Amino acid sequence: MLSRKQFGISIIQKCLLDDGYLTPRCIDCSVRKDRKFIAKYTPSVEILLKVIEQNSGKGLILPEKVVSSSGSVLVMVFDNFVIKLFQNLKTFDKVFTVLDCAYESKCNFIVKMNDWVSIEDEKVRIHAIVTEKLTPIVTYTGNDRKLDLKNNEIFKLFHDIGMALDTIHDYGYTQGDCTLDNIGRIDDRFVLFDFNCTGKIEYRNDDVAFLVRSTNFNLKEMNQKVKGFLTYVSLAKNSNTFLSYIEQYCDEYDIVI
Repeated sequence: MLSRKQFGISIIQKCLLDDGYLTPRCIDCSVRKDRKFIAKYTPSVEILLKVIEQNSGKGLILPEKVVSSSGSVLVMVFDNFVIKLFQNLKTFDKVFTVLDCAYESKCNFIVKMNDWVSIEDEKVRIHAIVTEKLTPIVTYTGNDRKLDLKNNEIFKLFHDIGMALDTIHDYGYTQGDCTLDNIGRIDDRFVLFDFNCTGKIEYRNDDVAFLVRSTNFNLKEMNQKVKGFLTYVSLAKNSNTFLSYIEQYCDEYDIVI
């Protein structure tokens, strides 16, 4: 059985992606030797272990997989939760603010933040957010990209994500990268996640345009009803009219969302 220190080192070894360049920027966890990063047990790693314990419900467990997001966020995927480790406090603060607003709104179409920790001093450096786990509709295996979405699901996806966008826009923020890559499923709901590119709505708001463009690009085959739907909702200028257009189109063609 591994000691706590050995377990901490094994987790960091699992996180050392791409020769380890991203991981040390997200958490104080390694030393560099002969041009390689070697995992070490630090006060920051101990805090990471505590976060895992608090959220697993069954003590220390290893992540199922570790990936990077936007080249600046380390994502640890566990069996029923996700930990995101941020390279800098600025990005952490932006994402935390939006997810905190979403939690306050009780919107079921935005990924929920379950826990967080942000410490940076002479001994510890870690900025992490814990969210519920979802199933992305876009997955990657090597260079292969797979979209799990049927034509008849487009209408519900747009409705659910429209509700998510309307919520964060009401709080004065945009998602910033509203593409199918940042949408997942939880039960029968489509859920918006990954707010690394979020910003103030007063400076930029092209979330609706991004979503329509991404759907047009990703759907290789579309029936006439979906084509007409995408053309119609693309006329919306904001999330409020976007939702109205979705409802109008679905009512006219007897589409059940």
